[in-house]
Amino acid sequence: MTKHRIDTPRTSQGARLTQYLRIARSGSLHHSTRSLVARLRARADQRMRAYARIMRGHQV
Repeated sequence: MTKHRIDTPRTSQGARLTQYLRIARSGSLHHSTRSLVARLRARADQRMRAYARIMRGHQV
């Protein structure tokens, strides 16, 4: 007697998970890219503060 369809293991579960993770990861930025962007934004803010301080006449 053959097994019922429910009794057979689902082999496509791993492949589906792999494809889902690939799609989810491709939609977002890599963590190193996020940290680099954050550093560059922080540096730009520091430069703006320094330029504003120089324009007001304050020296370091």
